[in-house]
Amino acid sequence: MINTLEGSDYTAFISYAHADDVRCHNWVSFFAAELQRGLGAVMRGVRLPPVHLSGDNGPVAGMLGPELRERIDKCFAMVIVVHDNYVLSDWCRAELEYFCQRFGEAGCRERLYIVALSEAAVEQAVKGDAWRRLLPAGQLWMPFFDELQRGEPVDIYMAPQLVSPAFKSQFNRLREDFVAKLRAAQAHEQPPPIVPRGDAANAPPPAAAAAVAANGDVRIYIESNRHEVNLWQPLGEQMRRRWSQVAARIAAATAAASTTAPTAAPAVAMPALQLRLRGLPVEQIDQFPSLDDADGVMLLWGRKTPDALVAQINKVENKMSPGRDAAPGVVAYLMPPQQTAAEPVPAWGWQVLRFEARTPDDIDVVGDEDDELQAFLRRVLERRLLREAAVSGRAMP
Repeated sequence: MINTLEGSDYTAFISYAHADDVRCHNWVSFFAAELQRGLGAVMRGVRLPPVHLSGDNGPVAGMLGPELRERIDKCFAMVIVVHDNYVLSDWCRAELEYFCQRFGEAGCRERLYIVALSEAAVEQAVKGDAWRRLLPAGQLWMPFFDELQRGEPVDIYMAPQLVSPAFKSQFNRLREDFVAKLRAAQAHEQPPPIVPRGDAANAPPPAAAAAVAANGDVRIYIESNRHEVNLWQPLGEQMRRRWSQVAARIAAATAAASTTAPTAAPAVAMPALQLRLRGLPVEQIDQFPSLDDADGVMLLWGRKTPDALVAQINKVENKMSPGRDAAPGVVAYLMPPQQTAAEPVPAWGWQVLRFEARTPDDIDVVGDEDDELQAFLRRVLERRLLREAAVSGRAMP
């Protein structure tokens, strides 16, 4: 039986050979940390249980004991990391065998991720009797080995705390699929909206609820600091230009859903929301009692080192509402002062969007990431509508 997200103690159980982690300079340990951080960054506001490494606080030899079986029982998904020592490990094979027995073919197809650090090792595993017996035909694996040295894993970091593009491209594919499974599980587990007793007949239809919620300001705080004290204003103007497009798309989708539903009420047009942009002086953030009124936050990478950016993210997150009510956040990677980057640039925990900033008065997101900017604004809007619906007791579309 496949676990629910709510019923899981671990988001992922990572099965690996300890000798492979040592050989590859703690690659598996760093991967686990990036997976925990990456899933949390996308699933902001959702309680995600921790990622568990099979070698943490567990036996290293003998039969698969009840403690380790229980950890596998309570995992949402399993990730197996394959290098030379994994293929030779009876212990790793026992973990895979128990996962397959516990979750069945559906669990293997939906919740099992195979990370290959060596092409030869994973091909050996695929041809082995154990995998042919346990795994469904056509089970997929993901290459995380170096294209030039196919027996070595790709480097996770190109500098301290700065993820390499080669790792990021594959990691994002895995993360996106994982997030889709988590969101599907979360949606399935969400209780239906509560309508106050006696008011069911008078409750507004979903489209009307969205329209009512859309009246009022939505606040996005954009960092201002002593190096880029005025840049938040032109950056904010771009947010404003994108805002009407986002609101129009959601209104169209709401209207379409209302007209196709069997008992649909007449569609109600969603008015344009008033986007309020505020500068956030980060040097004075300790003086802010909280950022609970923020519907979204944008930080500037600017002249910061990766360490300074991480410290700033932590400061901002400590000022925001915890848990499900956390405001969406992104980092604006300005070019210049940063050098032009051909590939998207990773940050520790928050999504990074690249912006051309040749002049202070004309800051624009690069074309490849325009959709991601609009996705950020959609998350801001959806979060605001959810907050308004929770306060008023109305249903969401």
